[in-house]
Amino acid sequence: MLKPKIPKYAYFLLFFIFIIAFLLRIWFIGRGGLSFAYDQARDAFVAQQILNGDFKILGPSVSGVPGLYHGVLYYYVIAPFYLIGQGNPLFAAYGLSLISSLGVFIIFYFTYLITKKSAPSLLTALIYAVSYEVIQYSTWLSNPSIALIFVPLFYIGLYKWLKDNSSIGAYLCGLSLGLSIQFNVSMAYHLAPLFFWLWINKNNILRKQIIGFLISFAISIFTMILVEFKFGFKGIFGLLYLLLSKDEVVASTGLGDFIVIFFNQLGKVLSNNIFPLNAVWGGILGLLLMLYVIVFWDRSKKKIFSWQLFIISYILSFFIASPFGGSGMPHITAGIAMGVIILVGIVVWTILKKNIIWALLITALIISSNLSKEFAGRTKGQTLFAIQPDLVLSKELGTLDYIYEKSEGKKFSINTLTSPLYINTLWSYLFNWYGQEKYGYLPYWTGRDQVGQLGNNLDGPPDDVDLHYFIIEPKEGIPEKYIIQAQEEEDSKSKLLEEVNFGEIIIQKRQTQ
Repeated sequence: MLKPKIPKYAYFLLFFIFIIAFLLRIWFIGRGGLSFAYDQARDAFVAQQILNGDFKILGPSVSGVPGLYHGVLYYYVIAPFYLIGQGNPLFAAYGLSLISSLGVFIIFYFTYLITKKSAPSLLTALIYAVSYEVIQYSTWLSNPSIALIFVPLFYIGLYKWLKDNSSIGAYLCGLSLGLSIQFNVSMAYHLAPLFFWLWINKNNILRKQIIGFLISFAISIFTMILVEFKFGFKGIFGLLYLLLSKDEVVASTGLGDFIVIFFNQLGKVLSNNIFPLNAVWGGILGLLLMLYVIVFWDRSKKKIFSWQLFIISYILSFFIASPFGGSGMPHITAGIAMGVIILVGIVVWTILKKNIIWALLITALIISSNLSKEFAGRTKGQTLFAIQPDLVLSKELGTLDYIYEKSEGKKFSINTLTSPLYINTLWSYLFNWYGQEKYGYLPYWTGRDQVGQLGNNLDGPPDDVDLHYFIIEPKEGIPEKYIIQAQEEEDSKSKLLEEVNFGEIIIQKRQTQ
């Protein structure tokens, strides 16, 4: 039986959707609507170290889990974009936006594998292009954002492996799973659906395919394996820390809490791709679509392996991570959006064949609600993930412009109150990249010792420098007692002359006593 060919017009439409996807992403960050906090500044410093020949094998640390690290590949992905932009984070965001936009081709192919039809495949590509959640990931300068691409590639490989007994599918499955874990170590939870489907299809799995999967998987996580040997297998102890629930928040959370959190998390990922204007109705609509797929699953074939259950297992796969703290990380669902969009696209296409009016209304609702949410939040940064949502590049650069302009070319010192507490990495990066480049000089530093921290290149002030600025970051993540304490310390050393704010960033112009 000949496989159906993709018509030529579909390629033109797909490329047009790709252009739309990329323009939406760069439009979203075009006015500095880019979240840029400590993690992003840290990664920018590391990328510059790599560009200067200081190559790395250790990736970003996993928050709250001692000894556990993500893979290092993310640093090498963003480094060329920082080189092109001469340190400008917007160029790194443009680069990640381009990578994310390639997802329209991946989701088109995935849907075509299932349906063998161009229409639903183009529909899923279009929904992917405008998805609010996908765009938030696309412009988020953080390692989980690239998992958005490799997670669906893992499921494509697994689907081809199981359905077509494809060895290439097995290799793609292993490679993509490993790369997903490189960019976000928590993506290891996708091993659960992998083991489930391999067990269901165990009679059709060839030994050479298993070997090929393992080799490609090992190659893709090679740097992470190397890190374990080099640093004494600390990652193993980190995993034990998770499995034994040593984290206080995880240990104190009951079964009922986990279930509620899981469904809230599921509701968010459904609504953020279907109807992001209202989390409740978007979540309900998504659950109804999932129920529709399950209820009308073709039971007469008596086959567990079907596209319906395969996609459902994809969407629900992060459940396995919930008991180990995954419920507390908004990016735990990175890549799940593709499964949601494929399910929605195929269901809408099924409705289209029966009632074109209803199908068009649902499609219009999905596209308009996603675009409306994106346009409303254009300058607010990546609010789905930011701990301090108001730390966006436009307001940070406004802060620096204010400080330099008020200083009128005079030397000045700074102190900052930050999250993480007392670490000046973010503001050091901004002053080194933007302040020095635009105004020709750096401030002096009067805050806590920054030895061992990235960006520790600001000198202490000489005695004749009395102009001083105190920068207070948005208060999320900073306990109130430290805000009071820092303010008292500043008052004891300097006199307040003026206070302004850029959003929730507070800048105090002071004169040292």
